[in-house]
Amino acid sequence: MMIPVLKAKNEQETELVMLDLNDVLYINIEKRNIVYHTLDEKYYHLSTLSELYDHFFDCGFDLLDKTNLVNLNKIKKLDSKQGKIYFEEHPTSDSKYATVAFIKQKMFHNVISRAIANNTNTSLEYSAKPTGDNFRIVPRTSED
Repeated sequence: MMIPVLKAKNEQETELVMLDLNDVLYINIEKRNIVYHTLDEKYYHLSTLSELYDHFFDCGFDLLDKTNLVNLNKIKKLDSKQGKIYFEEHPTSDSKYATVAFIKQKMFHNVISRAIANNTNTSLEYSAKPTGDNFRIVPRTSED
């Protein structure tokens, strides 16, 4: 079985690699970290969100709260009042969600809005459409 682990590049940098458990000689704890030992190397177990963030950021993941790392390529709706990101356009009470810290909502509002627009095939551009005597502002879709 292959598992994702960290390999030290130098004192401060690591790289994410896949380790075949068949190559592991033993596993131990060093400075509160799980370490996998092979014949030639040692690898560190991914154990914190910040480690995951360092290596998954380029894949579209971002830390939107101190407790979760969210795939921005999957979000479809933001409920800013409740601080929740949903992964479907019309969430129900059973829908999966991740929380978003209030400060992150403010800091990354444009990033989140663009991700949602991209994931729902809508645009951040708006157009005015007549509705009787008034106009209604609606987001453009790629079909418009």
